[in-house]
Amino acid sequence: MAKTSNRGLGALLIRIALAAYFIITGLCMLGVGGSEMARQSHAAITEIFSGDLAKVIGIIIAVLLLVGGVCIVITIFSDLGSFDNTVMLILTVIWVAIAIIADVFSNSFGVKKLDGHTMFWILNVAKDLLIIGGLLSVR
Repeated sequence: MAKTSNRGLGALLIRIALAAYFIITGLCMLGVGGSEMARQSHAAITEIFSGDLAKVIGIIIAVLLLVGGVCIVITIFSDLGSFDNTVMLILTVIWVAIAIIADVFSNSFGVKKLDGHTMFWILNVAKDLLIIGGLLSVR
């Protein structure tokens, strides 16, 4: 059986998709446009934190997602060495936290919304698992 490379077509497509997703989500969280994930992240953050702290944490997460997305784009063209692994690890931790908060604990999107919205919730969880799996596979 042939050995697959981490730089294969599949890894390239995953990197492009992750970069686009993180950059657009980060921009939307900063108020440039709008997306479902940005709305979910903002709702989850404001359920845990309040007032100005929620805004600051939202901005920090948005900037981290933007920087992470840009780093993923850079890794498509050049090797960042161990910095690449660090960025992917940080993005994975952030996304796991966002996924757990939004998909489990959030009153707006979490398991409390299962009655009548089961398929919507399953799709959200599946999307988050795909993102986490993609981050882990290109690391």
